[in-house]
Amino acid sequence: MKTCIIVHNMIVGDERDSYDFVFDYDHVEDSIPKPNVRQDHHSCYAVYLHRVAQIRDPDIHARLKLDLMQEI
Repeated sequence: MKTCIIVHNMIVGDERDSYDFVFDYDHVEDSIPKPNVRQDHHSCYAVYLHRVAQIRDPDIHARLKLDLMQEI
């Protein structure tokens, strides 16, 4: 994997000067769409946060640990 990354970086470094794309950061068109931001919460995310809070609760964690030890 390291070899692939090194070779990729070598190729990018070698071809960097041949890129034709130049972006003018001083001139940006007004046609850029505004992001759609939602204020409501996603139900799956709320369930995930509830489960994480339960697992991190020391009392519930100890009870789950005892249940697991009894099951084993």
